[in-house]
Amino acid sequence: MPVNSEECKKVSKIFFNIAGFPSVIGALDGTFVRIASPGGKDAERFRCRKNYFALNVQTIVDSDLVIRNVVARWPGSAHDSTIFTNSAVCLLLKTNSIFQNYHLLVDSGYALEKYLLTPFLNPRSPAEVRYNKSHVITRNTVERKYGILKRRFPCLSIGLNCNLERVPAIIVACCVLHNLAIRLDDPEPPADPQVEVLLRQLELETEQLQLSSSIGSQSSYPAGFAKRNVIVQNYFSN
Repeated sequence: MPVNSEECKKVSKIFFNIAGFPSVIGALDGTFVRIASPGGKDAERFRCRKNYFALNVQTIVDSDLVIRNVVARWPGSAHDSTIFTNSAVCLLLKTNSIFQNYHLLVDSGYALEKYLLTPFLNPRSPAEVRYNKSHVITRNTVERKYGILKRRFPCLSIGLNCNLERVPAIIVACCVLHNLAIRLDDPEPPADPQVEVLLRQLELETEQLQLSSSIGSQSSYPAGFAKRNVIVQNYFSN
């Protein structure tokens, strides 16, 4: 996360240049990192909605795909919104005046808050459609980052077959090395055909076993609703 108001301005300006979305200081999302079954009576807590054992890892990324924050300790069954609500970043955004005019971009699985902006589920005007388009393009930075991170460190895609206590440290280490690679202008790693075949096999197995479920969107809060409408009016109405 930016550490002062000047850095917030700098980060948000670069995000704005992507697709015209104002006051963004990060894109937030979660991803599953496969793990071996931890065993014991709590093992099922780690089974994610895709029906395999995992940690649900939350990251915030900037427009340069640098990981600004990572939380890598929650079991796969934890909802993205729950992880964020219990994170230090959430408390920081709520209480630190530096961030009062800024926000993170998230998908509709999160609650709409003043500091957490979601897309419209059912856009009803051209302005809302334009807002959604800009939101998706800008938020795509976090999806691109996960793709690069998992290609750079295939263990995060294939899975970590080690003691559960070591998994969070491995994930954080991969994130640190990812940031170092960006700082050193290391080229984006190409897709490894053998890894891609293995991942597709894992996806097919998951699709065959996956239980149908729908989490749905989270609640909207008045401050978030009002802020989103102001942004639509000021930036996407014309």
